[in-house]
Amino acid sequence: MRKPLKRTFRRALAILDGRTSRTRGQSLVELTLTMPILLLMLLGLVEIGWLANNYLTLLDATREAGRYGSVRDPNLWQIGYETSYHMMDCDFDTPENGNYGSTHWDKYQQELTTSYPGPSLPGFSNGVETPGLQFYDGVACSAITNILPLPFNDAEDDIVVSVFSYAYFPNDRRIHVVGRLPSRGNECTGADEPYTTVLYDVLPSQADSGGENRLGYFFRGNHMTSHTPGCRGSEFTTAEVEDMLNRTLLNNTGGPITDPEIREMGAGGMVLVEIFWQHEQLLGIPFFTFFEDQFDIHVWSMFPNTAAEPICGLLRDAQC
Repeated sequence: MRKPLKRTFRRALAILDGRTSRTRGQSLVELTLTMPILLLMLLGLVEIGWLANNYLTLLDATREAGRYGSVRDPNLWQIGYETSYHMMDCDFDTPENGNYGSTHWDKYQQELTTSYPGPSLPGFSNGVETPGLQFYDGVACSAITNILPLPFNDAEDDIVVSVFSYAYFPNDRRIHVVGRLPSRGNECTGADEPYTTVLYDVLPSQADSGGENRLGYFFRGNHMTSHTPGCRGSEFTTAEVEDMLNRTLLNNTGGPITDPEIREMGAGGMVLVEIFWQHEQLLGIPFFTFFEDQFDIHVWSMFPNTAAEPICGLLRDAQC
């Protein structure tokens, strides 16, 4: 009686362990079932790595461009240049490269592209060539240089540069953005105008021209904002930047600002660089392209710029 019971028990264990004669070829079946899943996971890792590499490359490009702009003066930019197609390129217009006075729309030095690839925008004109790079096109071209080896598509990608001036107003215990440059491209509509009601006066050259449907200097004009229909440029409205400054500089500790902190609070300036780049999948596997083959990557960086600090003599009730 013990042997049949023992034999039955061993047979049950063999079945549970998969050691019976009926399980021949089980490994092949398991491999057939799991191989597509393993391949899918491997291809997914490749696509994620490709996306992460491109994202970090673009992010580094915004940082390098922000550092470039942080040590230069945006006030040297001539009003109106932001609506000139000639200032939406990287043309090194100097006698040394042999094209001084000529018309080119380069995105790389010595490219010598003869036709502007961007859209036809209202209010823009050909303008006049300038020797070398100025502030905004210089920042944008710094980003272009640091994007390499990633391609920059003239018809889809874009770079946007904005400069902000801000000051602390102790009466309402709040930081206000008192200026956004370029001044002829700093608001989609009049509702997003920088905080200017406290100004005694403004310089004639810095007078605001009203709603322009543009936020910042853009390199190609391809990106339409998500917050305002028909507006091109930055994804950051002036109100959003002001709220960001108040959260990080005043309320970062979670408590109300103290009097010693108020006495140390002053005015400042900063430059914002944004890149809008259309990412395309590396392998284009149908399973992944079923969701979306191409999508926009938006990266940005902010850096301080002392040259953009507001003129305290023109501000009323501001603490500078």
